[in-house]
Amino acid sequence: MHAPVDEWRSRQAWILDRQIDIAAIASPTGGEAARAEHMASLLRAVPTLSVSRDRHGNVCAVATPHDGAPAPLVCMAHLDTVFEAGTPLVVQRDGPILRCPGIGDNSRGLAVLLVLAHVLGDPAIRRRLTRPVHLVATVGEEGCGDLLGARGWFDDHAHAPLAPWAAIVIDGPGDDTIVHRAPGSVRLRLTVSGPGGHSWTDADTANPIHAIGSMLAGIAHLASRRPGSTSIAATRVGGGESLTAIPRVCWADIDIRGTAEQDIRTHRAAVLALAAEAVQTETSRHPHTPLTLQVTVLSERPAGSVGDRHPLVRAAIIATEQVGRVARSAIASTDANVPLSRGIPAIALGAGGRGGGAHTPDEWFDDRDSAVGVTRLLRLVLGLATAAPSEFDFAR
Repeated sequence: MHAPVDEWRSRQAWILDRQIDIAAIASPTGGEAARAEHMASLLRAVPTLSVSRDRHGNVCAVATPHDGAPAPLVCMAHLDTVFEAGTPLVVQRDGPILRCPGIGDNSRGLAVLLVLAHVLGDPAIRRRLTRPVHLVATVGEEGCGDLLGARGWFDDHAHAPLAPWAAIVIDGPGDDTIVHRAPGSVRLRLTVSGPGGHSWTDADTANPIHAIGSMLAGIAHLASRRPGSTSIAATRVGGGESLTAIPRVCWADIDIRGTAEQDIRTHRAAVLALAAEAVQTETSRHPHTPLTLQVTVLSERPAGSVGDRHPLVRAAIIATEQVGRVARSAIASTDANVPLSRGIPAIALGAGGRGGGAHTPDEWFDDRDSAVGVTRLLRLVLGLATAAPSEFDFAR
């Protein structure tokens, strides 16, 4: 089983070329079609895999064992980036350092998903598989994509005998962290509306910006007292029509995150209470021009986790130690949120190398020692996919 792993240690250049090609294809959330088709064509080059596009836009490939078909292992890497269409995607190379928006998140994950495809498509490996392995390039992972592709895929595979056994998400660079705790989140847009008017002649008109300002002051105080397992942040504010007019509309976006669903619900209720109080207070000062509050849910992600003693996490720790790294537990929001929230064991791993500046135009990737992360991932996936079904007890 180690022969394919050893082979890919010497193919860093091949992986990096695929990574560069992928990064050069624009793939904003909701506009992943071109990158998806590119991935599909590369996966179809492995003749032993069954490749398709599902109704959500995901690219799906399946490696099936010759005998039997217990619950499958699924490996996912997301297609989309946070960058809008039209963002320049020119990869600049400085020795082992590459710079380009999305070069690490998640062009690296997609490139290594292709490595998995080639390894699992090897007839010798396929003969050793004891369970199906699904490789899925997902849409809508970032931001307001709200994990669309992962949600859809797990919805479609929710029932036995297709119900997944475990999930491994490949996201960005790295070779030592193991993400097994997934914070949930809710992103709210709070919109305050009123009649508006001239800033002098209508000075007694209720002001949506004043209400939003009071609300944000309260949220800032709430955020300072939050427990360490949660976060509350105002992330965007907008509104107003003129320098000399009381606005008709003002809005603020609030991002609430937590590792426990109850914490998220508690803070959501507190934020909404602060918003309602701020609107009521501003209206009470100007009762003839009442304000209204509208709450819009922009995005909502479920929370979930498995403990560090779970067999899947332990297997990942062993694979990490086998490549000479010290495993580090991590918390992050990825496609793994979906299976974890549904009771399916899941982790997220980096795909080798180092990186930084994710979600910024200055994103970079360092290819030195990137084979370490690839080797870790291959060891883990092959170990799980070729083990006797009774070897890993994933009962939670």
